[in-house]
Order: sequence, then C-alpha cells, then structure tokens
Amino acid sequence: MTSQLTATQHTQLWDTFRSGDRAAFSQLYEWFSANLYRYGYNLIRNRQLVEDCLHELFLHLHENRGRLGPTDNIRFYLYRALRRRLLDTVTRLNKLDSDPYFFDKAEFVIQPYERFLIDEQILDRQKHVLIHELNKLPKRQKEILYLVYMKGLSYLQAAEVMDITIKSVYNTVNVALKTLRAHVRVRV
Repeated sequence: MTSQLTATQHTQLWDTFRSGDRAAFSQLYEWFSANLYRYGYNLIRNRQLVEDCLHELFLHLHENRGRLGPTDNIRFYLYRALRRRLLDTVTRLNKLDSDPYFFDKAEFVIQPYERFLIDEQILDRQKHVLIHELNKLPKRQKEILYLVYMKGLSYLQAAEVMDITIKSVYNTVNVALKTLRAHVRVRV
C-alpha cells in the first residue's frame, strides 16, 4: 500500500500526523514499521537493538510531531532517521567494529507483489522457450503432443485419430519429451 502513495498522499498523511491525529500515527507505524525493522536488522544484526531503536524512533516522532518538518516521502524520512539512530547507538555502545554490520548477511524479503511479478516474468520466459522448442519439433511429434497434452486425448484416442499404433504414440511422445527436456534445460 505504501509504495502506491503519491507524493501528495505522503504529504497529507505526514501533515495529518504532525497535527496530532492518532489514526495517522497508527497508520505510519502499521505501514512502515515492518519494513523499517527488516532494513535495520540487515544493517545491524542485533534484533533487540533494532527493536529498541525503532520504538525510540516512533516515540521520538510522536513526542516531537509538532516540531517535525514537512516531507513528501515518508519512507525516505523514516529510513534515514532509523539509520542515523542505529549508527549513533552502535557508536555509543562501541560496537561499530562488530562483524554483523552493513548488509554483510542481508536477508532480502520479496514482498508478495514483487514475488508475483518475478514469478510471472519467469513463467513468461519459460513459456517463450517452450513454445520456441515445440515449434522446432517434427510435425508428427507436435501433432501427438497437441492431441495428448493440449486437447486431453488419451494415448489410445490419439493413436486412433492419427491412424497409428498406440506403441508409436508412446514412443513419439517419449522422444518428443526427451528432446524438449534437453533443449529447455539448456535455455532456461
């Protein structure tokens, strides 16, 4: 939802929050806290420290809402504020030299919509490769695959339609599928 907000909607939500609207503050926390936590955890691999800094950030925002400046990109504002808070805390705690720092072992989480787009792109690529390889098969193999897999005929029915033996259908399907597997694995 937050990725779909326009600059105007960001500005309106932020200004509503700054004027003291509790629902706007709740919306900010609900929409941004999980992604902020993931970002903070990838930055500093310390769950407790990230949780503390995140809660301190939202507490600071709530307590100082009247003094906060305007923004047309809440995400940018919050990410920058959390990063500063984390780095200041780590420096203060003298843990700047710790191993788990700065995306060394980042866990990137793909959100459902992005995952859907990636899956769709992969599926489109696979379809393109499969169609290309199917079109390279001999006519007889294409016809049998079409009857069996696209039209749902049984092997016996395909044999009768093409006036060949059922053994020929099995053999032709087997050869066609082996050929497709070999070529599709190479291209995908």
